[in-house]
Amino acid sequence: MSAQTILFVIFGLVAANLVFKIIKNRGWKGAMFGAPLGTLTSEMELSSRGLTTTKLKVHVLDPRDPGEGPHVGVEVIHSTFGSWETKPVSLTRTEAWWFAEELSRAAEASESASGSGNGSVAG
Repeated sequence: MSAQTILFVIFGLVAANLVFKIIKNRGWKGAMFGAPLGTLTSEMELSSRGLTTTKLKVHVLDPRDPGEGPHVGVEVIHSTFGSWETKPVSLTRTEAWWFAEELSRAAEASESASGSGNGSVAG
Protein backbone atom coordinates (compact mmCIF):
# COMPACT_ATOMS: atom_id res chain seq x y z
CA MET A 1 0.00 0.00 0.00
CA SER A 2 1.42 3.38 -0.95
CA ALA A 3 1.78 6.37 1.34
CA GLN A 4 -0.73 8.29 -0.76
CA THR A 5 -3.38 5.59 -0.24
CA ILE A 6 -2.75 5.53 3.52
CA LEU A 7 -3.10 9.32 3.75
CA PHE A 8 -6.28 9.19 1.68
CA VAL A 9 -7.79 6.55 4.02
CA ILE A 10 -6.82 8.55 7.13
CA PHE A 11 -8.30 11.74 5.65
CA GLY A 12 -11.48 9.85 4.74
CA LEU A 13 -11.85 8.47 8.29
CA VAL A 14 -11.38 11.93 9.83
CA ALA A 15 -13.90 13.45 7.41
CA ALA A 16 -16.42 10.66 8.10
CA ASN A 17 -16.04 11.20 11.85
CA LEU A 18 -16.65 14.94 11.44
CA VAL A 19 -19.73 14.39 9.26
CA PHE A 20 -21.07 11.88 11.82
CA LYS A 21 -20.67 14.41 14.67
CA ILE A 22 -22.36 17.14 12.63
CA ILE A 23 -25.34 14.91 11.88
CA LYS A 24 -25.54 13.47 15.41
CA ASN A 25 -25.46 16.92 17.06
CA ARG A 26 -27.74 18.65 14.51
CA GLY A 27 -25.22 21.03 13.01
CA TRP A 28 -21.73 22.46 13.06
CA LYS A 29 -22.11 24.27 16.41
CA GLY A 30 -23.62 21.19 18.01
CA ALA A 31 -20.59 19.23 16.84
CA MET A 32 -18.29 21.87 18.39
CA PHE A 33 -20.07 21.69 21.76
CA GLY A 34 -20.60 17.92 21.75
CA ALA A 35 -24.38 18.25 22.11
CA PRO A 36 -27.19 19.75 20.03
CA LEU A 37 -28.00 23.42 20.68
CA GLY A 38 -31.22 24.17 22.53
CA THR A 39 -31.67 27.92 22.88
CA LEU A 40 -29.45 31.00 22.83
CA THR A 41 -29.93 32.62 26.22
CA SER A 42 -27.51 35.52 26.01
CA GLU A 43 -25.29 37.37 23.58
CA MET A 44 -22.84 40.02 24.82
CA GLU A 45 -20.46 42.18 22.87
CA LEU A 46 -17.51 43.06 25.09
CA SER A 47 -15.58 46.30 24.81
CA SER A 48 -13.08 46.36 21.96
CA ARG A 49 -9.39 46.02 22.66
CA GLY A 50 -7.54 47.64 19.80
CA LEU A 51 -8.78 46.14 16.55
CA THR A 52 -10.08 43.00 18.26
CA THR A 53 -13.73 42.64 19.21
CA THR A 54 -14.97 39.85 21.44
CA LYS A 55 -18.49 38.49 21.67
CA LEU A 56 -19.83 35.93 24.14
CA LYS A 57 -22.83 33.74 23.40
CA VAL A 58 -24.38 31.48 26.04
CA HIS A 59 -26.37 28.47 24.80
CA VAL A 60 -28.54 25.92 26.56
CA LEU A 61 -27.55 22.54 25.13
CA ASP A 62 -29.77 19.51 24.59
CA PRO A 63 -27.53 16.56 25.55
CA ARG A 64 -28.44 12.99 24.67
CA ASP A 65 -27.78 11.98 28.31
CA PRO A 66 -29.35 14.65 30.56
CA GLY A 67 -27.45 13.35 33.59
CA GLU A 68 -24.01 13.60 32.03
CA GLY A 69 -24.24 16.75 29.92
CA PRO A 70 -22.87 18.99 28.60
CA HIS A 71 -25.73 21.33 29.50
CA VAL A 72 -24.39 24.85 28.87
CA GLY A 73 -22.25 26.09 26.00
CA VAL A 74 -20.26 29.32 26.04
CA GLU A 75 -19.12 30.51 22.62
CA VAL A 76 -16.22 32.99 22.66
CA ILE A 77 -15.88 34.80 19.33
CA HIS A 78 -12.83 36.96 18.56
CA SER A 79 -12.83 38.98 15.36
CA THR A 80 -10.53 41.47 13.73
CA PHE A 81 -10.27 42.88 10.25
CA GLY A 82 -9.89 39.82 8.02
CA SER A 83 -10.02 37.12 10.72
CA TRP A 84 -12.52 35.39 12.94
CA GLU A 85 -12.10 32.73 15.64
CA THR A 86 -14.67 30.79 17.66
CA LYS A 87 -13.81 28.90 20.84
CA PRO A 88 -16.54 26.67 22.24
CA VAL A 89 -16.62 25.84 25.96
CA SER A 90 -18.97 23.04 27.05
CA LEU A 91 -20.02 22.90 30.70
CA THR A 92 -22.13 20.61 32.86
CA ARG A 93 -24.70 22.24 35.16
CA THR A 94 -22.31 21.98 38.12
CA GLU A 95 -19.46 23.55 36.15
CA ALA A 96 -21.75 26.35 34.91
CA TRP A 97 -22.85 27.18 38.48
CA TRP A 98 -19.24 27.09 39.66
CA PHE A 99 -18.13 29.33 36.77
CA ALA A 100 -20.90 31.85 37.52
CA GLU A 101 -19.91 31.94 41.21
CA GLU A 102 -16.25 32.46 40.34
CA LEU A 103 -17.11 35.30 37.94
CA SER A 104 -19.21 36.98 40.65
CA ARG A 105 -16.42 36.55 43.19
CA ALA A 106 -13.86 38.04 40.78
CA ALA A 107 -16.14 41.02 40.00
CA GLU A 108 -16.65 41.68 43.72
CA ALA A 109 -12.90 41.42 44.37
CA SER A 110 -12.07 43.83 41.55
CA GLU A 111 -14.66 46.29 42.82
CA SER A 112 -13.26 46.25 46.35
CA ALA A 113 -9.69 46.45 45.03
CA SER A 114 -10.52 49.57 43.00
CA GLY A 115 -11.97 51.20 46.10
CA SER A 116 -15.12 52.40 44.33
CA GLY A 117 -17.56 50.55 46.55
CA ASN A 118 -20.52 52.25 44.89
CA GLY A 119 -22.04 48.99 43.65
CA SER A 120 -22.27 50.13 40.03
CA VAL A 121 -21.67 47.74 37.20
CA ALA A 122 -19.53 48.89 34.30
CA GLY A 123 -21.07 48.19 30.91
